[in-house]
Amino acid sequence: MIFQKLKNRLIAAFIFLSIFPAIPLSFLFQSMMEKVFNLGFSRRMEMALEDGIKLSRTILQNEKKICLENTRQLMETSDVRRFLNRTTSIKYDGKEDQPFYVLLKSNAYDLDGIAVYDAEQLIFIYSNDSSINRLLNDGSLIKDALDNQIILSEYREEERAILTGLPFLTATQKPGILVSATRLKADFTKQTENILAVFQFYKSFGFERDSITRSFLFAFLTVYLLIIVISIGIAVFFSSTMTRPIQELVYGTDQISKGNWDYQIALEPRRDEIGKLTDSFNRMVVDIRHQQQRLLFLEKMATWREIAQRLAHEIKNPLTPIQLTIQQLKDSYKGDDERYKKTLNDCYEIVQEEIESLRNLTKEFSEFARMPVLAFKPIDLPKIVRDVSALYSKISIELLLDDTPPIEGDSEAMKRVLINLIDNAAAAMASKQDAKIVIRLHSKNESVHLSVSDNGLGIPSEHLSRIFEPHFSTKSTGMGLGLAIVKTIIEEHRGYIGVESVENLGTTFFIQLPITRTII
Repeated sequence: MIFQKLKNRLIAAFIFLSIFPAIPLSFLFQSMMEKVFNLGFSRRMEMALEDGIKLSRTILQNEKKICLENTRQLMETSDVRRFLNRTTSIKYDGKEDQPFYVLLKSNAYDLDGIAVYDAEQLIFIYSNDSSINRLLNDGSLIKDALDNQIILSEYREEERAILTGLPFLTATQKPGILVSATRLKADFTKQTENILAVFQFYKSFGFERDSITRSFLFAFLTVYLLIIVISIGIAVFFSSTMTRPIQELVYGTDQISKGNWDYQIALEPRRDEIGKLTDSFNRMVVDIRHQQQRLLFLEKMATWREIAQRLAHEIKNPLTPIQLTIQQLKDSYKGDDERYKKTLNDCYEIVQEEIESLRNLTKEFSEFARMPVLAFKPIDLPKIVRDVSALYSKISIELLLDDTPPIEGDSEAMKRVLINLIDNAAAAMASKQDAKIVIRLHSKNESVHLSVSDNGLGIPSEHLSRIFEPHFSTKSTGMGLGLAIVKTIIEEHRGYIGVESVENLGTTFFIQLPITRTII
């Protein structure tokens, strides 16, 4: 429930941060649109466009007048009048009307095409431009002017040409019309069309100003709404990725408080702060577990030392009186009974052996009870390994030693560690023909790694967890204090010792020691 509240708060914060800017942004957007409209669609701009259109129309009217005047002058020439005054509607005769044709071909009147119609048909047409030729051939354009005998002056947008027609009467008083076509310059027509198109767009845009503003605003809000939806999705994702590790951390601390020192947070690897936090938590749990195990081990060792000290004292005190008493019993017998004398000597030897065994036991207890204070200084571990191995000339020992940096340690204590491990390995291989011990030494990651391996009988898996406990031993002799002492020495060196064993294949003790000793 707590994490759901946190998740909801994160989502609400994302939504608020997404929506809050929308209000000022919408006002800003509308204000910008107003400024754009006012800048681009001002009255001054509209007047300029209207003036441009008026100017174009004025120029077009002037062009119409010029075309009309040119057509009138052409019509008043003698060659044209003679051609138009024919009494019959005979089409152009090349021989008779040669002067008329030469006049038209000279283009002296700046006309792009000429056509002559009477009431019945097209009499004559001349043009070098196919589109002008089609225009002049279209009798429907001049029908009204021909029938009503009125002047024709019309701008044809499709051909971009001015169509001019002057009515006349033939010699027989039949109506006719002289039609001319003049194409306007391409630049003028294009500019006029552009101005007109811009003006029409301007007017239509002005009429739709409010709807366009609303459309843009609606599009803006739609996009912003999409952004909000995406933000909510991102918020849900990030809130989940943030709260889940925290929830795991809370659950982990609860497990630790209940004594579950093996709990680890299992999350996907992350490189952010949450990932560092979970990694730190897992390392902390491992360190606490190791410290807890070390503390328990030290408590056991302290208890066993106290017990060993008392046992050594209680056992050692009566040994001398017992030994002296049995000696006196042996020496005081002066009889001739050989059988009794032999029995007395045998009992004396047995008691002496047991007394010596008890003396060794008290010595072992005493050594265990008063572990010497370690004197740390730089030591050459490869040299110590070689020196200790040389003591075991009757055992096959293979040394695989790298040149490792000096470590801070106690040389006598490390010799004691090696002696214990080699003795244990030798005891495990006592019944083997191909007995062999391999000692490896190398450095890695600011640590020195030492291992002692044998190919002996191995240690049963159910005993591995107790192998370093005081007074635990798989051998019939000894008190099981050797490996406990070894672990104590390694712990004092701020190192780590472990064991791996497979029954009937062998055992490996591996030790890790820091190159630079850290004192807590």
